Amino acid sequence: MIFSESRPMNTYLFTLTLLLFSLTMAAFAQPKQITQYPNQLTRDGHVIVLPDHGNVYIVSDLHAHWDDFNQWLKRTRLVERIQGGEDVYAIMLGDSIDYKPDERPKPPYGDIQIVNRVIELQKQLGDQGKRFIYMRGNHEFAAAEAYALMKKNGMTNQNRESFIKVLYNGINGSYYRQFNFIERMTDEHYDFLMNLPTVVIGKNGLVAVHAGPARSITSIADIVSPSSTTLDEMLWDRPDAVLGGRYSAKHTAGFLDALNAKFLIVGHTPIGYFPKRNIKDGVARLGGKQLIFTTGYGGLRGQQTYIEIDLAKTYTSVDELQLGVNIHRLYPE
Repeated sequence: MIFSESRPMNTYLFTLTLLLFSLTMAAFAQPKQITQYPNQLTRDGHVIVLPDHGNVYIVSDLHAHWDDFNQWLKRTRLVERIQGGEDVYAIMLGDSIDYKPDERPKPPYGDIQIVNRVIELQKQLGDQGKRFIYMRGNHEFAAAEAYALMKKNGMTNQNRESFIKVLYNGINGSYYRQFNFIERMTDEHYDFLMNLPTVVIGKNGLVAVHAGPARSITSIADIVSPSSTTLDEMLWDRPDAVLGGRYSAKHTAGFLDALNAKFLIVGHTPIGYFPKRNIKDGVARLGGKQLIFTTGYGGLRGQQTYIEIDLAKTYTSVDELQLGVNIHRLYPE
């Protein structure tokens, strides 16, 4: 009698346990939302999430312009403010390395100085060093990839010059010459570049990537661990407003919707590539949802810019970003 009464109870407990397990697994299976991240700076794979407070200062496409990098630090006083406990963040939106073809590399190399200084600052600032965010651009990605390939094939410090010569004189030489940081890169630099984040998302709706929106994502999980196609789109693509561009305002809107975000900030595309109708205050805007700018190479003459975003404010359109408030001249008149 006792045995016969215990069986229904065991069956009930088993069924309840199975139900709870199923519900738990279903919860884990749901795509993660930005609201589920803690309200503090958080790294998740390729993504950094920023809280709903503080101010962030963004530069892009320095391309070895050491003086421009230092001018940004001087104008914003970011290092001193982070040291002083202020709620501020620095974002370098990729392509800080490599001299462009019309700017011949010469010592002291600006990209070496920039990367070394960021590594130094992140260590110097201790736990607050995570507020100084250097993101991956297509140049960081490609230079690290080329360096790894050469190392795999036997490159050493002693034979590097001959490896570079073979690479530059090969069938893809014009491609590899764009990524001339490989001439100066060390193993420490390689490790640093390989660990860079690719996307920054703010709880106020900000999304920052180097080049453009990923066109086929459905949730944040698709950029936490991106496919090679998604990574290429975020690091290499240009908008269809410029010659050879591949993505449209519709793609940007879809990217933002998938992330439950409001606006996208990118670099990568020189401002002079855009039709005049898209350019205002030294930056380009697309469809009210995307802003393109540059602080170093590719800015309009005398109009290099950096961007300031209030993380406590919700912006519904990049048209709300104003010169002197959010859009700052690197070298004010």
